[in-house]
Amino acid sequence: MTAPAPSGAAGFVLPRPSAMLELAMDDGAPIRAVRHGNPSGPRIVLSHGNGLASDAYFPFWRPMLERFDLVLFDFRNCGRNPFHAAQPHDYRRFARDNAAVHPAIAREWGEKTTIGVFHSMSAIAALLAVVDGVWHWDALVLFDPPLAPPEGDPLRGRLLAEGEALCKAALIRKNRVPDPDELADVYRYLHRFRRLRKGVAELIAASTLRFDAAAGDWLLCCPGPVEADLYLEVATLPIWQEAGRPERPLLIVGADPEPADAPITAPCCAKFCVTHGIDYACVPDTSHLLQLEEPERCFALVESFLAEHGLAR
Repeated sequence: MTAPAPSGAAGFVLPRPSAMLELAMDDGAPIRAVRHGNPSGPRIVLSHGNGLASDAYFPFWRPMLERFDLVLFDFRNCGRNPFHAAQPHDYRRFARDNAAVHPAIAREWGEKTTIGVFHSMSAIAALLAVVDGVWHWDALVLFDPPLAPPEGDPLRGRLLAEGEALCKAALIRKNRVPDPDELADVYRYLHRFRRLRKGVAELIAASTLRFDAAAGDWLLCCPGPVEADLYLEVATLPIWQEAGRPERPLLIVGADPEPADAPITAPCCAKFCVTHGIDYACVPDTSHLLQLEEPERCFALVESFLAEHGLAR
């Protein structure tokens, strides 16, 4: 049984999707895509970071509803999707899932200009296709992907250390809670979530838990051990080494690299963009969860980038 929709989390009222698409990947993993917004507008396809869900980004995607044909999908084993299997749950598998989801959306809801807007984990999955020479999207806006520099770069060791810490935290995370408020309290307490917009902690909890009727408690949609390995896998991916100047519009938006406690993803994103001639922006006073901290400023960057390339009306 899935968790009730997070429609009332902390006062947020999520709109009902106008349509839903039930997909099965080539190994049987279910992925659900939902449609919101203006069906006559350019299409934005949006997804989430590791262990999260696209509904949690509502403060960020809410301004898109008036002008854009918005499609949200959660990656396998996350959010709206029933749990399938702990393996495969890795970046190569996510890239293959992307390759299945993109044309399925076009078949169901029509071919049109389609922009991918992805955060962290989903951004890395999109970049894997790009470095392989496959562009599923007419443009990409990627928020703070955890890009691993090559051997010898001093940033690499810091990224690996941060990944190991996040991996350990995921492994000890409670997979069951008696109430979503308990998980929201965790997000409100932890230092790395301190910049979340008011009410977002409750929204994350509501969108990443499902109710287990048999046990009478709430279960993480993506269990901690399934989430954990992804924090280390990024260092094995060849994105930095194989990337080049992009063939289509691509913007990477990073967290603020200036604070002493800035996430290591922030300077890595900045350096990656300089190295490969990729459009780059950062959002001041934000961390890795920048879309959940400064959603209006993040959306404004998306909007201006698309307007610059003639992709938004």
